[in-house]
Amino acid sequence: MQFLKKLFANHAASQVNENQADAIHQDILQLEERYAAEPDNIALQQTLLVKYTQAASVYAQVPSYKNNVNDVFNKMNELRNTARKNF
Repeated sequence: MQFLKKLFANHAASQVNENQADAIHQDILQLEERYAAEPDNIALQQTLLVKYTQAASVYAQVPSYKNNVNDVFNKMNELRNTARKNF
C-alpha cells in the first residue's frame, strides 16, 4: 500500500499547469514565425521539433490543451517530412 501512495504522490508532483502549457505554446508560435522566414535553418527545425515533443507531453496533461495534441503530432510529422525532403 505504501508503494501505491508513493507512486501516486510522485505523479501528482509532476503534473503541469496551464501556465506551462501557455509558455510552450508561445515559444512554439515564435519558433514557427522564425521558421516561416528561415525554412532552411536546420538548427531552427531541430529546436522546433524539440518544442513540439515537449508540447505533446505537456498538452496531454492540461485539460484545456488536450485538443491540441493531435495538431502537434501533425506538425511534427510535417516538419520531419520536410526535413527528409531537404536531406
